[in-house]
Amino acid sequence: MSTSEMLNELLSNYLKTTAAKAAAIVDKDGLIIASQVDPEIDELSIGGVTGAIEKLYDRIKTEFKLGSRFGTTTIDQEVGKLIFVNAGPGAILTTVASSTSETDCILPYSYIVAEKIVQILEKRKKIDVSMPKITEEPMKFSFKVVILGDGGVGKTSLLMRFVEKSFAEDYKSTIGTNIMRVDYKLMDKITVAFSLWDLAGQQYFSKVRQMYLSGCQAALFVYDVTRPDTLFNLKNWQNELQTVAGPGVKSLMVGNKTDLIEERKVSLEDGKKIADELGFSYLETSAKTGDNVNRSFGSLAFLLVKDKMFQQSNF
Repeated sequence: MSTSEMLNELLSNYLKTTAAKAAAIVDKDGLIIASQVDPEIDELSIGGVTGAIEKLYDRIKTEFKLGSRFGTTTIDQEVGKLIFVNAGPGAILTTVASSTSETDCILPYSYIVAEKIVQILEKRKKIDVSMPKITEEPMKFSFKVVILGDGGVGKTSLLMRFVEKSFAEDYKSTIGTNIMRVDYKLMDKITVAFSLWDLAGQQYFSKVRQMYLSGCQAALFVYDVTRPDTLFNLKNWQNELQTVAGPGVKSLMVGNKTDLIEERKVSLEDGKKIADELGFSYLETSAKTGDNVNRSFGSLAFLLVKDKMFQQSNF
């Protein structure tokens, strides 16, 4: 089977498994190298999908140009929601879903497809283009997640937005740690019980933080896009975590306070560059508006349970 045939069969299987209406793979030059449309949807055409992708390509290329393996962006368009997921340094997976679709139910499969695209383009052998089967039995997983970053970057605000759907301008600095618990529904039959440890960022709490870091399975590294020093300090936070918990902790890096447009000093590209150097996936958030907050914790949830979610071992 040729590369083109494998990519198109992969996209076809992807559409059969999810609520997506169409999918396409775009290379780094903006050319569509594979595409599929759900044949049962009369109003959607390859031309319509192509037009929507071409219209947004320059913006997407800018956001994804550093090649992060699992970067994502969702944009609402006339044809529906367009979900863009990086597929390594050479391609972007574009998914078209209806405007009412729950993207959190599509994204787990999008990541799987993106990984398989990388494998196909790298000419690896024995690539299975079928979609793994989600477990049919309800499953619930529990994980301890630590929230790390300098004081004042918005760690507590992110948690309050995620857990309580609220935001306050005058949060006081966390003393030691603040622990919140919440159940996150990743998919229809997959629930993740988060124990979220919001750790104080000030240096004088460093000794007690070591106790709090013990036993964590995941970490959210947070910096403030208006304060470059908080970005550069994330390497220190990574070192502190690895000293206690080792290198195997699932991690995501978040640039917070994107609502402060005029005060912003760290560009999207600079944030992604540091994330790439640290080996993190990267998202930008605003705890104030709620932008990308749920997606950040959803991405962590997927990283934590993906190996257990799927009954096939080919992912």
